[in-house]
Formats: sequence, structure tokens, C-alpha cells
Amino acid sequence: MTGESPEPRFRVPLWASLLGWVLAIGFMGFYFHIAHAVMRGLAPCFGIDSGAIATATFGTVAMGLGIVWLVFIAELPEMWFIHRRPHRLMRDGRCPACGHPVRAAGVDQCGECGADVDRLPPSYAVGWRAVKRFSIALVLAFLVGTVTAEVVIAADERSMRSAVRSVTAKTTTATSGQRLELTFARRWPASFSKVEWNSESGFQPVAIFSYGPGR
Repeated sequence: MTGESPEPRFRVPLWASLLGWVLAIGFMGFYFHIAHAVMRGLAPCFGIDSGAIATATFGTVAMGLGIVWLVFIAELPEMWFIHRRPHRLMRDGRCPACGHPVRAAGVDQCGECGADVDRLPPSYAVGWRAVKRFSIALVLAFLVGTVTAEVVIAADERSMRSAVRSVTAKTTTATSGQRLELTFARRWPASFSKVEWNSESGFQPVAIFSYGPGR
């Protein structure tokens, strides 16, 4: 036995770690959801079109470069509980490891956990661990965002078909020979993208650019 006080044990609570992952994946997933929906609107199609989906997916990946600066997002719980909170506790006269009051003059060891109150963790620095965590969160967020965007697009197109069926069902025999036309706007964030329908050619996406698919 050397008689030295043990090193403080700084830990991140499980709930905080899980919450950090959920927030990281949720925030970036929402970003990818918007990005994919916008890209699908810029490469308009109606129904399942592998070419348009592949183009939108490639564009979504490219737009993912805009959030690489969030490399630390999955590390937020660790930044607080291990690198920030201990310093704050010490300034308040508490043990940096367990938070027990140690205001007495000359006290250098916590009476609760036995840790040396003068030993603080180093300042936070982005390392390979943060990059690894961010990469995992980024991939999961990409999958969540693109899949949910495709689900919303499919639901939007289903509502368009339902609206067309409702209109055609109300068409009387006297007007059955007339050309019917409807124009739909996709849901946000792709509300700039339009889809036209007529009784002769069915659904036709309106091309945003002259070289894009659609009409």
C-alpha cells in the first residue's frame, strides 16, 4: 500500500450516453431526411424509379459533407460528465468525481469516495474515438433519414392517387369524355416539386430543370 488516494473515477451515466446517441442520430437523421426529400424533388419522378432514387441518394451523400463539423456530437455526454462537470464541481467546493462537499480547508481527499480532489481530467480533444463514434452515428442517421424520406414520399403519392380516384368517381356521365387535369405539390420540404395528372396520360412529374426527367 502506498497510501496514495485513488484516481477519481469519472463516468458517463448510461442514460446520458443513450440520450446522446439518440439526439445525434435524430438530429443528423432529420438533416438527411430533408436533404433526401429535396434531392428527390429536384430529380422528379412518380412511383418507384431506381434511377431517380439513386441520383437522390448520391446527392444526399454529397450534402452529408455539410455536417462533418459535427464530429463531436456523439461525444457531448462525455464532454460534459468527464471533462466539464468535474471542473465545475471543484469550483463549487465539491469532489469532482462524486460531487460530495469538500469545502474544508486543507482537504485533498474526498470523504465519500476517497478520490484525490485535485486530480482533474484533461481538457476535451477530438480523437479517433470521436471520429469512430461520429462515423457510426452518421451511417445510422443516413439510413434513418433516407428511409423515412422515402416512406413520406410514398405516402404523399398514395394520397395523390386517392385524390384522383375521388375526383374521377364524382365525374358524371355527361363530363366523362372531357379531359380532367389536376396539379399536386409534394409535401415539405419538397413542396417546390409539382406533379400533374390528366385523364389521358396519368401522373407526370414536372421537371425542375429542362434536362431533368419528367415533363
